[in-house]
Amino acid sequence: MTIIDEAIELEERSLSYYKEAAGRVSDPGGRKILELLAKEEERHISLLSEMKQGGYGPLEGLPLIAEVRGLVEGAVKEGRNAIFTDASIREILQKAMEIEQSTRRFYKERRAATDDEKQKELFEVLAEQETGHYLMVSGLVEYFDRPADWVESAEFGLRPEY
Repeated sequence: MTIIDEAIELEERSLSYYKEAAGRVSDPGGRKILELLAKEEERHISLLSEMKQGGYGPLEGLPLIAEVRGLVEGAVKEGRNAIFTDASIREILQKAMEIEQSTRRFYKERRAATDDEKQKELFEVLAEQETGHYLMVSGLVEYFDRPADWVESAEFGLRPEY
């Protein structure tokens, strides 16, 4: 099994988890976030598959943070005091944090182990994207612990553009 095959397998496991978890939650906001994470994993699989065939497409990710911010802003503007109503979402997001952290570590380790410059570049970009996913998900987990502080956070809060 090649490094690329390992990466595809890892992303497929993550994709499977997010799809399965999205099917378990009743909350539309939680389901949407899990579906967005699944889309990101699908994009990673596509990039890795292209790499396996000798090339790859654009390295930018989906606008995950912007879409999640939109969900948060919508909930706040609607006057809801919670964006999630399904208590199981916290446990699901905790597992998602573990997945994103593990996947990021995988890409960092494989980047250091390969001599292929294109693989190094792709693994670095994917590691950065996984870091972004982790930070976003950990911010959502923080919501359950301190909702008032969370809504005011720099990443998700409602602040005017500079």
